[in-house]
Amino acid sequence: MIGYRIQDRGRDVAELLDPEQQWSFPASGDDDLVRRGVSVMSSLADLAAYVAVTALLASYPVLVEVEGPESDDVPVDADMQLLLPTRATVIAEDEEFFALVSDLVDLHETGAGFEELREIAESRI
Repeated sequence: MIGYRIQDRGRDVAELLDPEQQWSFPASGDDDLVRRGVSVMSSLADLAAYVAVTALLASYPVLVEVEGPESDDVPVDADMQLLLPTRATVIAEDEEFFALVSDLVDLHETGAGFEELREIAESRI
């Protein structure tokens, strides 16, 4: 499977390939919600809409394509998938993606929901 995520530029994508680091931690800090696998979205449009709705933050974000089998664990957020990466690559051409996310954030603030934002993202990607 292939999925997409945003992470801080300071985190080496090679860390995603280390089985000991393939865990997803909830923003709430609730240890009962830690899941096995790296959280991803199945498409760039889904990721753009998700970031716009959740206000996911990274100090210096990069867009990462991840490939690997799906984890047996169930993600806390039903919109996401959990992968056990065997390949992870930073997508170099990400300026357009982050510009899209910025536009989607503005639309979300005026009331647009996830599905509407995803449709807009799909039309622009």
